[in-house]
Amino acid sequence: MKNYLTLLAVLFVGHSILAQDNIFLDREFWSTQPTVETLQLKIKEGHDIAQANASNFDGVSQAILADAPLETIKFALSQKGNDVNKITHDNRTYIFWAANKGNVPLMQYLLEKGAKTNITDNKGSTILNFAAGSGQKDTKVYDLLLKHGANLQTDLTPAGANALLLVAPYDTDFSLIDYFVSKGVDLNSVDRNGDGVFNYVAKTGNIDLMNQLLEKGYKGNDNAFIFASQGTRGKSNGMDVYTYLEGIGLNPNVVSKDGVTPLHALGSRSKDMAVIHYFIDKGVNVNQADANGNTPFINAAARNSLEVVKLFAKTVKDINQTNKKGESALALAVTNNSVDVVDFLLSQNADVAVKDANGNDLSVYLMKTYAEDKDDLFNQKLALLKNHGFVFGRPQSNGNTLYHLALDKNDLPTLKFIQQFHPDVNAANKEGITPLHKAAMSAKDSDILKYLLSIGAKKELATDFDETAYDLALENELLKNQNISVEFLK
Repeated sequence: MKNYLTLLAVLFVGHSILAQDNIFLDREFWSTQPTVETLQLKIKEGHDIAQANASNFDGVSQAILADAPLETIKFALSQKGNDVNKITHDNRTYIFWAANKGNVPLMQYLLEKGAKTNITDNKGSTILNFAAGSGQKDTKVYDLLLKHGANLQTDLTPAGANALLLVAPYDTDFSLIDYFVSKGVDLNSVDRNGDGVFNYVAKTGNIDLMNQLLEKGYKGNDNAFIFASQGTRGKSNGMDVYTYLEGIGLNPNVVSKDGVTPLHALGSRSKDMAVIHYFIDKGVNVNQADANGNTPFINAAARNSLEVVKLFAKTVKDINQTNKKGESALALAVTNNSVDVVDFLLSQNADVAVKDANGNDLSVYLMKTYAEDKDDLFNQKLALLKNHGFVFGRPQSNGNTLYHLALDKNDLPTLKFIQQFHPDVNAANKEGITPLHKAAMSAKDSDILKYLLSIGAKKELATDFDETAYDLALENELLKNQNISVEFLK
Protein backbone atom coordinates (compact mmCIF):
# COMPACT_ATOMS: atom_id res chain seq x y z
CA MET A 1 0.00 0.00 0.00
CA LYS A 2 2.81 2.40 0.90
CA ASN A 3 4.66 1.87 -2.36
CA TYR A 4 1.44 2.20 -4.33
CA LEU A 5 0.52 5.53 -2.78
CA THR A 6 4.02 6.84 -3.24
CA LEU A 7 4.10 5.80 -6.90
CA LEU A 8 0.82 7.58 -7.59
CA ALA A 9 2.03 10.73 -5.94
CA VAL A 10 5.34 10.72 -7.77
CA LEU A 11 3.66 10.17 -11.12
CA PHE A 12 1.31 13.07 -10.44
CA VAL A 13 3.97 15.49 -9.37
CA GLY A 14 6.37 14.43 -12.07
CA HIS A 15 3.99 16.00 -14.58
CA SER A 16 3.28 19.10 -12.51
CA ILE A 17 6.64 20.87 -12.50
CA LEU A 18 6.34 24.28 -14.09
CA ALA A 19 7.29 24.32 -17.76
CA GLN A 20 8.89 27.76 -17.73
CA ASP A 21 11.79 26.44 -15.61
CA ASN A 22 12.92 24.18 -18.45
CA ILE A 23 13.75 25.57 -21.90
CA PHE A 24 13.09 22.17 -23.47
CA LEU A 25 9.40 22.46 -22.56
CA ASP A 26 9.03 25.75 -24.40
CA ARG A 27 7.51 25.21 -27.86
CA GLU A 28 9.01 28.50 -29.03
CA PHE A 29 12.50 27.20 -28.27
CA TRP A 30 12.00 24.26 -30.62
CA SER A 31 10.53 26.51 -33.31
CA THR A 32 13.95 28.20 -33.56
CA GLN A 33 15.26 24.96 -35.12
CA PRO A 34 17.97 24.42 -32.50
CA THR A 35 21.12 22.51 -33.38
CA VAL A 36 22.68 19.62 -31.50
CA GLU A 37 25.26 22.06 -30.13
CA THR A 38 22.47 24.26 -28.73
CA LEU A 39 20.94 21.26 -26.95
CA GLN A 40 24.30 20.30 -25.49
CA LEU A 41 24.74 23.83 -24.16
CA LYS A 42 21.28 23.94 -22.59
CA ILE A 43 21.82 20.54 -20.98
CA LYS A 44 25.08 21.81 -19.45
CA GLU A 45 23.14 24.78 -18.09
CA GLY A 46 20.92 22.35 -16.19
CA HIS A 47 17.86 22.02 -18.39
CA ASP A 48 16.35 18.51 -18.35
CA ILE A 49 15.74 17.09 -21.83
CA ALA A 50 13.67 14.21 -20.36
CA GLN A 51 11.31 16.25 -18.17
CA ALA A 52 7.62 16.43 -19.03
CA ASN A 53 5.17 19.27 -18.49
CA ALA A 54 1.75 19.11 -16.83
CA SER A 55 0.25 17.57 -19.97
CA ASN A 56 3.08 15.02 -20.22
CA PHE A 57 4.71 16.53 -23.29
CA ASP A 58 8.48 16.25 -22.94
CA GLY A 59 11.32 17.82 -24.88
CA VAL A 60 11.39 15.19 -27.63
CA SER A 61 7.65 15.31 -28.27
CA GLN A 62 7.80 19.11 -28.33
CA ALA A 63 10.69 18.92 -30.81
CA ILE A 64 8.78 16.55 -33.11
CA LEU A 65 5.66 18.72 -33.07
CA ALA A 66 7.75 21.81 -33.86
CA ASP A 67 9.44 20.09 -36.83
CA ALA A 68 12.88 20.43 -35.28
CA PRO A 69 15.85 19.18 -37.38
CA LEU A 70 16.12 15.40 -37.59
CA GLU A 71 19.67 15.31 -36.20
CA THR A 72 18.56 17.44 -33.25
CA ILE A 73 15.70 15.05 -32.48
CA LYS A 74 18.03 12.05 -32.79
CA PHE A 75 20.39 13.64 -30.26
CA ALA A 76 17.51 14.33 -27.87
CA LEU A 77 16.42 10.71 -28.20
CA SER A 78 19.92 9.57 -27.25
CA GLN A 79 19.70 11.26 -23.87
CA LYS A 80 18.89 9.39 -20.66
CA GLY A 81 15.18 9.10 -20.01
CA ASN A 82 14.11 9.34 -23.66
CA ASP A 83 13.67 5.74 -24.75
CA VAL A 84 12.00 5.39 -28.15
CA ASN A 85 8.96 3.80 -26.49
CA LYS A 86 8.63 6.42 -23.74
CA ILE A 87 5.03 7.27 -22.91
CA THR A 88 4.04 10.92 -23.38
CA HIS A 89 0.79 12.88 -23.63
CA ASP A 90 -2.32 10.68 -23.96
CA ASN A 91 -0.13 7.56 -23.66
CA ARG A 92 1.45 8.23 -27.04
CA THR A 93 5.01 7.28 -27.88
CA TYR A 94 7.24 9.32 -30.15
CA ILE A 95 6.23 7.45 -33.29
CA PHE A 96 2.66 8.67 -32.81
CA TRP A 97 3.84 12.28 -33.01
CA ALA A 98 6.15 11.54 -35.93
CA ALA A 99 3.25 9.96 -37.86
CA ASN A 100 1.02 12.88 -36.93
CA LYS A 101 3.56 15.30 -38.44
CA GLY A 102 4.26 13.12 -41.50
CA ASN A 103 7.92 12.84 -40.53
CA VAL A 104 8.70 9.64 -42.40
CA PRO A 105 12.50 9.78 -41.90
CA LEU A 106 12.02 10.07 -38.14
CA MET A 107 9.48 7.23 -38.19
CA GLN A 108 12.03 5.06 -39.99
CA TYR A 109 14.70 5.96 -37.45
CA LEU A 110 12.39 5.18 -34.52
CA LEU A 111 11.48 1.83 -36.06
CA GLU A 112 15.16 1.01 -36.49
CA LYS A 113 15.63 1.78 -32.80
CA GLY A 114 12.84 -0.59 -31.78
CA ALA A 115 9.74 1.58 -31.68
CA LYS A 116 6.68 -0.56 -31.01
CA THR A 117 3.78 -0.41 -33.44
CA ASN A 118 1.31 -2.74 -31.74
CA ILE A 119 0.16 -0.14 -29.21
CA THR A 120 -2.78 2.23 -28.76
CA ASP A 121 -3.07 5.58 -27.04
CA ASN A 122 -5.50 6.28 -24.20
CA LYS A 123 -8.19 7.17 -26.73
CA GLY A 124 -7.98 3.67 -28.18
CA SER A 125 -6.27 4.73 -31.42
CA THR A 126 -3.43 2.89 -33.09
CA ILE A 127 -0.61 4.88 -34.71
CA LEU A 128 -2.32 4.36 -38.06
CA ASN A 129 -5.65 5.70 -36.86
CA PHE A 130 -4.08 8.57 -34.92
CA ALA A 131 -2.36 9.74 -38.10
CA ALA A 132 -5.51 9.32 -40.18
CA GLY A 133 -7.69 11.04 -37.58
CA SER A 134 -5.24 13.95 -37.55
CA GLY A 135 -5.71 14.40 -41.29
CA GLN A 136 -2.28 13.19 -42.35
CA LYS A 137 -2.17 13.36 -46.14
CA ASP A 138 1.22 11.79 -46.86
CA THR A 139 0.45 8.21 -47.86
CA LYS A 140 4.09 7.27 -47.25
CA VAL A 141 3.21 7.39 -43.54
CA TYR A 142 0.55 4.75 -44.04
CA ASP A 143 2.76 2.67 -46.32
CA LEU A 144 5.41 2.52 -43.62
CA LEU A 145 2.94 1.64 -40.88
CA LEU A 146 1.34 -1.07 -43.01
CA LYS A 147 4.79 -2.49 -43.69
CA HIS A 148 5.36 -2.74 -39.93
CA GLY A 149 2.18 -4.47 -38.86
CA ALA A 150 -0.70 -2.05 -39.17
CA ASN A 151 -3.90 -3.73 -40.34
CA LEU A 152 -6.57 -1.73 -42.11
CA GLN A 153 -9.25 -4.31 -41.37
CA THR A 154 -8.66 -4.75 -37.65
CA ASP A 155 -7.11 -1.42 -36.60
CA LEU A 156 -10.31 0.26 -35.45
CA THR A 157 -11.11 2.97 -32.95
CA PRO A 158 -13.34 2.16 -29.94
CA ALA A 159 -16.22 3.46 -32.08
CA GLY A 160 -15.29 0.97 -34.80
CA ALA A 161 -13.95 3.49 -37.30
CA ASN A 162 -11.22 2.49 -39.72
CA ALA A 163 -8.53 4.71 -41.22
CA LEU A 164 -10.57 5.52 -44.32
CA LEU A 165 -13.44 6.91 -42.26
CA LEU A 166 -11.06 8.87 -40.04
CA VAL A 167 -9.14 10.50 -42.86
CA ALA A 168 -12.11 11.14 -45.15
CA PRO A 169 -13.06 14.52 -43.58
CA TYR A 170 -9.66 15.88 -44.59
CA ASP A 171 -9.75 14.65 -48.19
CA THR A 172 -10.34 17.22 -50.88
CA ASP A 173 -10.05 15.29 -54.11
CA PHE A 174 -10.72 11.63 -53.26
CA SER A 175 -6.97 10.90 -53.27
CA LEU A 176 -6.89 9.70 -49.66
CA ILE A 177 -10.14 7.80 -49.96
CA ASP A 178 -8.95 6.15 -53.17
CA TYR A 179 -5.64 5.27 -51.49
CA PHE A 180 -7.32 3.31 -48.73
CA VAL A 181 -9.77 1.70 -51.17
CA SER A 182 -6.74 0.54 -53.19
CA LYS A 183 -5.43 -1.06 -50.01
CA GLY A 184 -8.59 -3.09 -49.58
CA VAL A 185 -10.85 -0.92 -47.44
CA ASP A 186 -14.49 -1.03 -48.49
CA LEU A 187 -15.91 2.42 -49.22
CA ASN A 188 -19.19 1.08 -47.81
CA SER A 189 -17.57 0.37 -44.43
CA VAL A 190 -19.28 1.81 -41.35
CA ASP A 191 -18.41 2.17 -37.69
CA ARG A 192 -20.24 0.38 -34.87
CA ASN A 193 -23.06 2.93 -34.98
CA GLY A 194 -23.60 2.42 -38.70
CA ASP A 195 -22.01 5.71 -39.70
CA GLY A 196 -20.16 5.68 -43.00
CA VAL A 197 -17.92 7.91 -45.08
CA PHE A 198 -20.55 10.58 -45.84
CA ASN A 199 -21.21 11.24 -42.15
CA TYR A 200 -17.49 11.45 -41.41
CA VAL A 201 -16.95 13.96 -44.22
CA ALA A 202 -19.73 16.07 -42.68
CA LYS A 203 -17.34 16.81 -39.78
CA THR A 204 -15.45 19.28 -41.97
CA GLY A 205 -18.53 20.41 -43.85
CA ASN A 206 -16.97 19.68 -47.24
CA ILE A 207 -20.09 20.09 -49.35
CA ASP A 208 -18.25 19.46 -52.62
CA LEU A 209 -16.92 16.11 -51.37
CA MET A 210 -20.33 15.17 -49.94
CA ASN A 211 -21.87 15.90 -53.34
CA GLN A 212 -19.30 13.67 -55.02
CA LEU A 213 -20.15 10.89 -52.56
CA LEU A 214 -23.84 11.34 -53.32
CA GLU A 215 -23.13 11.06 -57.04
CA LYS A 216 -21.35 7.78 -56.35
CA GLY A 217 -24.32 6.52 -54.31
CA TYR A 218 -22.94 7.05 -50.81
CA LYS A 219 -25.58 8.95 -48.86
CA GLY A 220 -25.36 9.55 -45.15
CA ASN A 221 -28.03 9.32 -42.49
CA ASP A 222 -29.43 11.78 -39.96
CA ASN A 223 -26.33 11.35 -37.78
CA ALA A 224 -24.51 13.52 -40.31
CA PHE A 225 -25.91 16.48 -38.35
CA ILE A 226 -24.17 15.22 -35.22
CA PHE A 227 -20.86 14.80 -37.04
CA ALA A 228 -21.18 18.28 -38.53
CA SER A 229 -21.92 19.76 -35.11
CA GLN A 230 -18.77 18.17 -33.68
CA GLY A 231 -16.51 19.61 -36.37
CA THR A 232 -12.78 19.03 -36.14
CA ARG A 233 -9.94 20.71 -34.29
CA GLY A 234 -10.02 24.35 -35.33
CA LYS A 235 -12.99 23.86 -37.67
CA SER A 236 -16.67 24.48 -36.94
CA ASN A 237 -19.48 24.46 -39.44
CA GLY A 238 -21.95 27.20 -40.29
CA MET A 239 -25.56 27.30 -41.38
CA ASP A 240 -24.69 26.47 -44.99
CA VAL A 241 -23.66 22.95 -43.99
CA TYR A 242 -26.80 22.28 -41.94
CA THR A 243 -29.17 23.65 -44.57
CA TYR A 244 -27.36 21.52 -47.15
CA LEU A 245 -27.86 18.38 -45.08
CA GLU A 246 -31.51 19.17 -44.54
CA GLY A 247 -31.82 19.95 -48.24
CA ILE A 248 -30.78 16.41 -49.20
CA GLY A 249 -33.50 14.97 -46.98
CA LEU A 250 -31.78 14.44 -43.63
CA ASN A 251 -33.48 15.25 -40.31
CA PRO A 252 -31.70 17.66 -37.90
CA ASN A 253 -33.77 16.49 -34.92
CA VAL A 254 -31.65 13.38 -34.42
CA VAL A 255 -30.56 11.43 -31.34
CA SER A 256 -27.72 8.91 -31.64
CA LYS A 257 -27.64 5.48 -30.01
CA ASP A 258 -25.62 7.09 -27.20
CA GLY A 259 -28.19 9.81 -26.62
CA VAL A 260 -26.16 12.49 -28.38
CA THR A 261 -27.82 15.31 -30.32
CA PRO A 262 -26.23 18.09 -32.39
CA LEU A 263 -26.76 20.44 -29.44
CA HIS A 264 -24.41 18.44 -27.20
CA ALA A 265 -21.31 19.57 -29.08
CA LEU A 266 -22.71 22.96 -30.02
CA GLY A 267 -23.67 23.56 -26.40
CA SER A 268 -20.10 22.95 -25.33
CA ARG A 269 -18.36 25.40 -27.61
CA SER A 270 -20.39 27.08 -30.35
CA LYS A 271 -21.09 30.81 -30.14
CA ASP A 272 -23.01 30.76 -33.42
CA MET A 273 -26.45 31.70 -32.17
CA ALA A 274 -28.02 31.23 -35.59
CA VAL A 275 -26.92 27.61 -35.67
CA ILE A 276 -28.02 26.99 -32.09
CA HIS A 277 -31.43 28.59 -32.71
CA TYR A 278 -31.76 26.47 -35.86
CA PHE A 279 -31.57 23.22 -33.90
CA ILE A 280 -33.78 24.45 -31.08
CA ASP A 281 -36.38 25.53 -33.64
CA LYS A 282 -36.14 22.06 -35.18
CA GLY A 283 -37.14 20.58 -31.83
CA VAL A 284 -33.77 19.30 -30.54
CA ASN A 285 -34.12 18.82 -26.78
CA VAL A 286 -31.73 20.71 -24.48
CA ASN A 287 -32.66 18.22 -21.72
CA GLN A 288 -31.55 15.12 -23.67
CA ALA A 289 -28.97 13.17 -21.66
CA ASP A 290 -26.19 11.31 -23.43
CA ALA A 291 -24.63 8.04 -22.25
CA ASN A 292 -22.66 9.95 -19.59
CA GLY A 293 -25.70 11.81 -18.38
CA ASN A 294 -24.61 15.14 -19.85
CA THR A 295 -27.24 17.33 -21.47
CA PRO A 296 -26.66 20.21 -23.90
CA PHE A 297 -27.51 22.54 -21.02
CA ILE A 298 -24.95 20.96 -18.67
CA ASN A 299 -22.35 21.17 -21.45
CA ALA A 300 -23.14 24.83 -22.05
CA ALA A 301 -22.98 25.68 -18.33
CA ALA A 302 -19.59 23.99 -18.13
CA ARG A 303 -17.87 26.11 -20.76
CA ASN A 304 -20.03 28.24 -23.03
CA SER A 305 -21.12 31.87 -22.94
CA LEU A 306 -23.82 33.37 -20.74
CA GLU A 307 -25.91 34.04 -23.85
CA VAL A 308 -25.99 30.36 -24.78
CA VAL A 309 -26.63 29.25 -21.19
CA LYS A 310 -29.56 31.65 -20.88
CA LEU A 311 -31.03 30.43 -24.16
CA PHE A 312 -30.88 26.79 -23.08
CA ALA A 313 -32.20 27.62 -19.61
CA LYS A 314 -35.51 28.76 -21.09
CA THR A 315 -36.49 25.15 -21.76
CA VAL A 316 -34.56 23.33 -19.00
CA LYS A 317 -36.80 21.08 -16.92
CA ASP A 318 -34.47 20.70 -13.93
CA ILE A 319 -31.59 23.10 -13.43
CA ASN A 320 -30.14 20.72 -10.85
CA GLN A 321 -30.06 17.67 -13.12
CA THR A 322 -26.70 15.90 -12.77
CA ASN A 323 -24.66 13.68 -15.03
CA LYS A 324 -23.58 10.17 -14.10
CA LYS A 325 -20.67 11.55 -12.07
CA GLY A 326 -23.19 13.53 -10.04
CA GLU A 327 -21.96 16.82 -11.47
CA SER A 328 -24.53 19.56 -11.85
CA ALA A 329 -24.46 22.51 -14.22
CA LEU A 330 -23.50 24.71 -11.27
CA ALA A 331 -20.62 22.48 -10.18
CA LEU A 332 -19.13 22.48 -13.68
CA ALA A 333 -19.67 26.21 -14.09
CA VAL A 334 -17.91 26.87 -10.78
CA THR A 335 -14.85 25.02 -12.10
CA ASN A 336 -14.71 26.07 -15.74
CA ASN A 337 -16.95 29.01 -16.51
CA SER A 338 -17.31 32.70 -15.74
CA VAL A 339 -18.59 34.47 -12.67
CA ASP A 340 -21.57 35.70 -14.72
CA VAL A 341 -22.64 32.15 -15.58
CA VAL A 342 -22.34 31.06 -11.94
CA ASP A 343 -24.38 34.10 -10.87
CA PHE A 344 -27.07 33.34 -13.44
CA LEU A 345 -27.39 29.69 -12.39
CA LEU A 346 -27.73 30.72 -8.77
CA SER A 347 -30.44 33.20 -9.74
CA GLN A 348 -32.27 30.25 -11.31
CA ASN A 349 -32.19 28.34 -7.99
CA ALA A 350 -29.25 26.09 -8.71
CA ASP A 351 -28.59 24.05 -5.56
CA VAL A 352 -25.42 25.05 -3.66
CA ALA A 353 -25.72 21.94 -1.48
CA VAL A 354 -25.25 19.57 -4.40
CA LYS A 355 -22.78 16.70 -3.98
CA ASP A 356 -21.37 14.54 -6.73
CA ALA A 357 -21.32 10.75 -6.88
CA ASN A 358 -18.16 10.68 -4.74
CA GLY A 359 -19.69 12.86 -2.05
CA ASN A 360 -17.74 15.97 -3.02
CA ASP A 361 -19.39 19.34 -2.52
CA LEU A 362 -18.72 22.59 -4.37
CA SER A 363 -15.56 23.23 -2.33
CA VAL A 364 -13.78 20.63 -4.47
CA TYR A 365 -14.95 22.27 -7.70
CA LEU A 366 -14.08 25.77 -6.52
CA MET A 367 -10.60 24.70 -5.40
CA LYS A 368 -9.85 23.56 -8.94
CA THR A 369 -10.17 27.18 -10.10
CA TYR A 370 -7.63 28.69 -7.71
CA ALA A 371 -4.44 30.16 -9.08
CA GLU A 372 -2.29 32.78 -7.41
CA ASP A 373 -2.72 35.20 -10.31
CA LYS A 374 -6.48 34.58 -10.53
CA ASP A 375 -7.54 34.69 -6.90
CA ASP A 376 -10.09 37.39 -7.74
CA LEU A 377 -12.03 34.85 -9.85
CA PHE A 378 -11.98 32.39 -6.94
CA ASN A 379 -13.10 35.07 -4.45
CA GLN A 380 -15.93 36.31 -6.64
CA LYS A 381 -17.32 32.82 -7.12
CA LEU A 382 -16.92 32.07 -3.41
CA ALA A 383 -18.80 35.24 -2.46
CA LEU A 384 -21.68 34.34 -4.77
CA LEU A 385 -21.93 30.83 -3.33
CA LYS A 386 -21.78 32.08 0.25
CA ASN A 387 -24.54 34.60 -0.49
CA HIS A 388 -26.72 31.62 -1.41
CA GLY A 389 -25.97 29.70 1.79
CA PHE A 390 -22.98 27.61 0.80
CA VAL A 391 -20.55 26.71 3.59
CA PHE A 392 -17.08 26.54 2.11
CA GLY A 393 -14.38 24.22 3.40
CA ARG A 394 -16.21 21.44 5.18
CA PRO A 395 -14.38 18.09 5.08
CA GLN A 396 -15.50 15.97 2.13
CA SER A 397 -17.13 12.55 2.41
CA ASN A 398 -13.69 10.94 2.12
CA GLY A 399 -12.38 13.17 4.89
CA ASN A 400 -10.29 15.42 2.68
CA THR A 401 -9.89 18.94 4.07
CA LEU A 402 -9.03 22.12 2.20
CA TYR A 403 -5.37 21.36 2.82
CA HIS A 404 -5.74 17.96 1.15
CA LEU A 405 -7.44 19.64 -1.80
CA ALA A 406 -4.85 22.41 -1.99
CA LEU A 407 -2.05 19.84 -2.13
CA ASP A 408 -3.44 18.53 -5.39
CA LYS A 409 -1.91 21.65 -6.94
CA ASN A 410 1.36 21.02 -5.11
CA ASP A 411 2.28 24.69 -4.78
CA LEU A 412 2.95 26.80 -1.74
CA PRO A 413 0.80 29.83 -2.66
CA THR A 414 -2.35 27.68 -2.68
CA LEU A 415 -1.59 26.34 0.79
CA LYS A 416 -0.95 29.81 2.13
CA PHE A 417 -4.15 31.10 0.57
CA ILE A 418 -6.22 28.33 2.15
CA GLN A 419 -4.89 29.01 5.65
CA GLN A 420 -7.30 31.94 6.01
CA PHE A 421 -10.18 29.45 6.14
CA HIS A 422 -8.65 27.71 9.18
CA PRO A 423 -8.86 24.03 8.17
CA ASP A 424 -7.37 21.52 10.61
CA VAL A 425 -3.80 20.94 9.44
CA ASN A 426 -3.65 17.61 11.28
CA ALA A 427 -6.96 16.15 10.18
CA ALA A 428 -6.60 12.74 8.55
CA ASN A 429 -8.86 11.65 5.73
CA LYS A 430 -10.58 8.26 5.70
CA GLU A 431 -7.39 6.64 4.37
CA GLY A 432 -5.55 7.89 7.44
CA ILE A 433 -3.56 10.46 5.45
CA THR A 434 -2.92 13.91 6.93
CA PRO A 435 -1.90 16.89 4.78
CA LEU A 436 1.71 16.38 5.91
CA HIS A 437 1.59 12.73 4.87
CA LYS A 438 0.21 13.69 1.46
CA ALA A 439 2.85 16.36 1.02
CA ALA A 440 5.60 13.95 2.02
CA MET A 441 4.55 11.61 -0.78
CA SER A 442 4.26 14.25 -3.48
CA ALA A 443 6.51 17.21 -2.63
CA LYS A 444 9.06 18.25 -5.25
CA ASP A 445 11.08 20.19 -2.65
CA SER A 446 11.08 20.85 1.08
CA ASP A 447 9.20 24.16 1.04
CA ILE A 448 5.67 22.79 1.39
CA LEU A 449 6.73 20.31 4.06
CA LYS A 450 8.45 23.00 6.12
CA TYR A 451 5.50 25.34 5.70
CA LEU A 452 3.06 22.73 7.02
CA LEU A 453 5.31 22.19 10.02
CA SER A 454 5.42 25.95 10.62
CA ILE A 455 1.63 26.13 10.90
CA GLY A 456 1.35 23.23 13.33
CA ALA A 457 1.47 20.00 11.34
CA LYS A 458 2.53 17.17 13.67
CA LYS A 459 5.31 15.09 12.19
CA GLU A 460 4.84 12.29 14.73
CA LEU A 461 1.38 11.36 13.42
CA ALA A 462 1.27 8.04 11.56
CA THR A 463 -0.94 6.66 8.80
CA ASP A 464 -3.14 3.62 9.22
CA PHE A 465 -0.11 1.64 8.04
CA ASP A 466 2.01 3.13 10.84
CA GLU A 467 4.03 5.37 8.51
CA THR A 468 5.12 8.84 9.51
CA ALA A 469 5.72 11.73 7.14
CA TYR A 470 9.43 10.98 7.46
CA ASP A 471 8.90 7.38 6.32
CA LEU A 472 6.88 8.51 3.33
CA ALA A 473 9.30 11.27 2.36
CA LEU A 474 12.16 8.77 2.30
CA GLU A 475 10.40 7.03 -0.61
CA ASN A 476 9.65 10.23 -2.54
CA GLU A 477 11.75 9.83 -5.70
CA LEU A 478 11.62 13.53 -6.53
CA LEU A 479 13.24 14.42 -3.24
CA LYS A 480 15.75 11.58 -3.61
CA ASN A 481 16.79 12.66 -7.08
CA GLN A 482 17.52 16.15 -5.83
CA ASN A 483 19.35 14.90 -2.74
CA ILE A 484 16.97 16.85 -0.51
CA SER A 485 17.35 15.86 3.13
CA VAL A 486 14.15 15.04 4.99
CA GLU A 487 15.79 14.66 8.38
CA PHE A 488 13.81 17.66 9.60
CA LEU A 489 10.74 15.40 9.53
CA LYS A 490 12.16 13.04 12.16
